[in-house]
Amino acid sequence: MPHPTGESGYVLLDTIWAHFTTHHRWPSFDFIDRKLYAAGLTYEEAVQQLCPALLRGLDPDISRVPQGTQELSLTIAGAANCTGANSAIRVFLGMVRTAASIEPHFQPTQPGERPVLMPVDLKGEPGTDPKLLTKDVMFAAAALGVHEPCFGGGGTNGEELNWSLSYDRSIRPFADVQRLEEYWRIREQVVGPARAEADSRPFSNRLTEFAVAPALAPALAFSDSVAELPEKLSVTCVLHPLIAEVAAERFSSGFHYDAVRSAFQAVEHRVQTLAGVREVGEKLMGIALGKPAPMITVTRSTGTSLESEQTGMQFLFKGAMGALRNPRMHGPDEKDARDEAEEMLVIASFLMRRLDIEDEQREAAAST
Repeated sequence: MPHPTGESGYVLLDTIWAHFTTHHRWPSFDFIDRKLYAAGLTYEEAVQQLCPALLRGLDPDISRVPQGTQELSLTIAGAANCTGANSAIRVFLGMVRTAASIEPHFQPTQPGERPVLMPVDLKGEPGTDPKLLTKDVMFAAAALGVHEPCFGGGGTNGEELNWSLSYDRSIRPFADVQRLEEYWRIREQVVGPARAEADSRPFSNRLTEFAVAPALAPALAFSDSVAELPEKLSVTCVLHPLIAEVAAERFSSGFHYDAVRSAFQAVEHRVQTLAGVREVGEKLMGIALGKPAPMITVTRSTGTSLESEQTGMQFLFKGAMGALRNPRMHGPDEKDARDEAEEMLVIASFLMRRLDIEDEQREAAAST
């Protein structure tokens, strides 16, 4: 199991966990940065004692200071290093066992539907003390599980302490886990050695995040007076963490088609969660982003361009589902060229960053 390499790292993890258990939401970078400074510590010092296997929400290259509203959250290993997290970890392991016992018997009612774990499913889960199954503890466990590879995402509502976790056949290797160390060993096998090694590297001032650099074809000069462009323009894009999480290992292993499919599934699932709608594909995007009152905000315009941007973003999300997600969900499986797969992952990353706008607005509303 990974651990901080110094005392400041433990303080950083404890500060994040204390905020979450008090407010039922993960803190922003600005909040943590100020708390550390008030305690006589610096973010730069503390974070270099951690690694991505413990803490989410930061670029592995810490010279890229996150935006102030960027949410910092813990992995299950990060929480294991915090005071008072044992109950949530025990319930998390119970959630994993419960989901694994349900998955073989799930009968979907529509293509692409996945089973969803709800609070009611934990009643009577063997091996978990019923006294631990309070709304607070279950909510904390679900918040830790939503980004774990055994689950496929989910939704949390800190105001009502409601939650859900989706999953599929990926839960099966974890069916009999009883201890966190056992879970972590299986987790490392599931994500693969490359991902496990990258996650265990300490945060530093060098770029280690999964990135893509598509070569863009040269454009024709508009006139002889325009300077000649270089033969190739190489652009590096650091993918949104939620896209990198599901696509990096698949892509680096050569499974480009599967990486693209997983990326747009992640976008789809996040829209489902934010909108509270269980439709899929283009229909989901039409419902969640349709005018005159979209259920999710993915626009930045505030003036006369707002309506056209709303329309355009709806078409972008719908088009991504129809042209990029659907062919890879319903087969037949084919191969994607590496360069084209890179470009499609950038599209998925852009859509995921636009969904961050909705989360930022909800966090701002909750703080007021």
